[in-house]
Amino acid sequence: MVEAVFIGTFVPMILMLGLLRHSRAVISCFCWGMVSFLVVHLVSSPLYAVLGITGGLEQTAVFVGPPLEELIKPIPVFLMAMFAKRSFVPFFYILGLASGIGFAVEENLIYLIKFDSGVGEDSRALMVIRSFSTCLMHGVATGLTGYALTMAQRRRMPGRILLPLLGLILASFYHAAFNWMMLNGHLAVAVLVAFACFIAFLLVMKEKETKAPEAKGTAWE
Repeated sequence: MVEAVFIGTFVPMILMLGLLRHSRAVISCFCWGMVSFLVVHLVSSPLYAVLGITGGLEQTAVFVGPPLEELIKPIPVFLMAMFAKRSFVPFFYILGLASGIGFAVEENLIYLIKFDSGVGEDSRALMVIRSFSTCLMHGVATGLTGYALTMAQRRRMPGRILLPLLGLILASFYHAAFNWMMLNGHLAVAVLVAFACFIAFLLVMKEKETKAPEAKGTAWE
């Protein structure tokens, strides 16, 4: 159990080391990600009751949970878009990744508590799988919203407000697709997709955003 708790928290934190640019903002978003898990936990049941949602696990995990989580996780990224310095604009995706990974750390521990029945090796395997799949999925999903905010900040045109909405829709769709694969027994595919999308997302963002005009003169911490 102790080893599993370590894996479930330490691996996501190691992933954070690659994101430590503008470190105070990144850590703040990471902490919000952890808080957002609690917010989702507190509001989901009352919200489902108000909306009359009484479906099973697949309905909530695929159709309801992803949009709710993807709306709450990027809140600090939206605030950064409103108030942060111009040099932060190219790196909104990093803030989104940090928030998503923070959310996943808390979610890992909840799944560990539910899963553990005294079989330590199985719980360690669960944490390894979740840290390199669900954790990465949450990061990329919120990162997509962050990148959409970057595009909205750059495009001074009517309708640019729709770009963050598009980011939220893409994030929710990706999140829902991942959950559907996990619920329907496609574990290996889900893990590979999450890992591949994470690597691809980082490579594309590094290529596009570090060369952005707003990034010139930015101190990377």
